[in-house]
Amino acid sequence: MPVELLTEDLDFTPECERALLEIFARYDKDHDGALNDTELQAFAIFTNGHEFSETELEDIRNYLKCTDEGWLLKEGFLQMYSLQTASGDSDETWKDLEKHGYNRDLVLSK
Repeated sequence: MPVELLTEDLDFTPECERALLEIFARYDKDHDGALNDTELQAFAIFTNGHEFSETELEDIRNYLKCTDEGWLLKEGFLQMYSLQTASGDSDETWKDLEKHGYNRDLVLSK
């Protein structure tokens, strides 16, 4: 049975948060704690097979925690996955985790 992604309070489990932060760090090439447009699009291409659309980028900038420049912060990255997972789309979150090499025990296997 796979580990849980969320606690009963809809917070990430420590294992899930650790995996998501590790994924974030892979794309934060300049190590500034935020994904600029180039870094964010690299994440989107690897994860989804295509870049985020302008509308998706606007939604990210308007609704998730970003810098004044509009770069997605770690907190915003977790927020994006929290919204997706807590809204009942945990299958999509698992798909993303697996795409980045995590198994259903949230152990990096690649």
